[in-house]
Amino acid sequence: MLIVTATRGRGAADSARQPGTYPTDNGTAELSKDLDVPDGWLLRLDGVPNSYVDLDDPTRLEFEYVQWIGDVLDSLAGEGEPLDTVHLGGGGFTLPRYVAATRRASMQVVFEYDERLVELARKVLGLRTTPRLRVRVTDARHGLSRLGDARYDVVIRDAFVGEQVPAHLTTVEFAAEVRRVLRADGTYVCNTADRPPLPQLRREVATLHAVFRHVLVITEPSVLRGRRYGNLVLVASNAPLPEQAIVRRAARGAVAGRVLDTDRALELAGTATILTDPREPA
Repeated sequence: MLIVTATRGRGAADSARQPGTYPTDNGTAELSKDLDVPDGWLLRLDGVPNSYVDLDDPTRLEFEYVQWIGDVLDSLAGEGEPLDTVHLGGGGFTLPRYVAATRRASMQVVFEYDERLVELARKVLGLRTTPRLRVRVTDARHGLSRLGDARYDVVIRDAFVGEQVPAHLTTVEFAAEVRRVLRADGTYVCNTADRPPLPQLRREVATLHAVFRHVLVITEPSVLRGRRYGNLVLVASNAPLPEQAIVRRAARGAVAGRVLDTDRALELAGTATILTDPREPA
């Protein structure tokens, strides 16, 4: 298992940093330069936008769903207070960099299963060792299973294969494993994507509510109205969530997010079936 740690870095990465395509263990990564931001970069994986990173300003969150996750983090604790965080999926490491910049005392671990993608981020996008931010090259579910009980404040799931979250990261059994590593008042934040009539979202809400008492949904109104495909952020906890703070922050972003509280999220879920692991053959 390769273990590295990540933050903004210079040196050799500067000379290696070039737009272009790069092979990964599971496909192709493409880096594009943001012509309006001196050191802003867009990472696509197999043609799908995955991450935006501003190496000069790790607090810049360009994708709307990443902004909403940042809103949740900023609502969970006071300015600068640490949030020990597990990241399921690395990509360009936008959110780990954000937490490291805004909550410097936080302990973080990132699970990313594509070793060549991690190497690309390290060599081209400036990852380097830091004591508080570790990156482990392994499957997110396997990595989570190795963590101790009640050790973290937040788990963030932002893992995709193409446009789909890997199925084994969506089940009720996996949600229970997330609950195990969270502290009593810890929070699980999930990025998912769906299209009308939002079947995946409905099932994920039902699944999370089987494990956590409180479940919020954040997305654009047009996605909720069934007008288009889009990202949705789910927030789950067994402790009351700072709903009003999240609502205020999400509404004032460049792309205003609508927040459904637990009752409205469950109403949307309706009679959706809970997602479960495949049964072992008898």
